[in-house]
Amino acid sequence: MSKNRSLPDLTKTMHESQERWRNENWNQTIGKHKKEIEKLLKTTSIFDIWSNILQNDDIAKALIPEIFMDAYISIHFAGYGLYKYAYVCLRSELETTLRLIFFSTHKVEFKWWSEGNEWYKENVAVDVWGRGYVYFEQLDTIKEFEKSCANNRKLFIGKDIGIKGIYKTLSKFIHSGAGHFQTKPDRVSPEYKLDEFKKWTKMFKEVQEYINILLALGFPKDFNNLSQTNREKIRKIGIESSDYREILREVLAS
Repeated sequence: MSKNRSLPDLTKTMHESQERWRNENWNQTIGKHKKEIEKLLKTTSIFDIWSNILQNDDIAKALIPEIFMDAYISIHFAGYGLYKYAYVCLRSELETTLRLIFFSTHKVEFKWWSEGNEWYKENVAVDVWGRGYVYFEQLDTIKEFEKSCANNRKLFIGKDIGIKGIYKTLSKFIHSGAGHFQTKPDRVSPEYKLDEFKKWTKMFKEVQEYINILLALGFPKDFNNLSQTNREKIRKIGIESSDYREILREVLAS
């Protein structure tokens, strides 16, 4: 007897229907975008470099695997046509990166947060959860980076651009904002869509770019302690924009 036949009725129906659309969507996505997906997966390999150089930092050891997995699963969801959830993963990835940088200098707060106690936020003058970014704007490396960026390319300055803008956009998928649903009036099951995949791919690349810039600026000594080969891998694979690459090179003198 096959495993499917031994399943309870509703579970069997769910399993078989999902199996159909998963296979269909994945085959369509891979068939048209296998080279693109290979590049995106290569981008996630950068986290091995960060993990190795920050291996003595307990907070990095706890959070970098989560950052990697969010990126990896975002690709997984997009491959199945689950675009909303692919975006949700990207917001989680970006937020966890911000937490990593903040908590790297706030270890007591990290311990409280890890234990599920967030009352301490009332006594912290900054907010890393996407509503303030004050801590990051005050970091010397980020201030120096921002000075060299064009106004429409700055990381934190501006309401709807840079990290603030992308976080705001990703949050609409978290909160099911209008136009950010997974379902459509005429279709409930996920479906591969070329335009949706392209939009997600663009967002994925932008998020990885910001994350690698943030990690380099948040851990400048560790970044400069990397081999020249690994620094170049982060710049060339993890940061797509040539202007950001050069500014990072100048700010960190690497």
